[in-house]
Amino acid sequence: QKFTQVPVSEQTIEEFSSHCDEFLVHAVDVEGKASGIEVELVKLLAKNHQLPVTYAGGVGSFQDLETLRMAGKNRLFGGSMKWEDVLDICQKSENYFEK
Repeated sequence: QKFTQVPVSEQTIEEFSSHCDEFLVHAVDVEGKASGIEVELVKLLAKNHQLPVTYAGGVGSFQDLETLRMAGKNRLFGGSMKWEDVLDICQKSENYFEK
């Protein structure tokens, strides 16, 4: 766990893809603060990359979860909210993307 100066970009995601099976991205500027997600980062991570991507950081409300669902195109996270309520949002996500 080290901070780097390597930017998260489509180019770096592509470059690192040949060295791993999936990505776990911690938005360290917001992680643990529950003050909102980094929407632009989530949008970048949600693009059609070949590997699964998990985003973590900033979620502190169900509105943040909904923003993550929409901006992240149904890629979610683990957090401190009640599992049953998160599951409800996930089920809505499945219905949304089936349309």
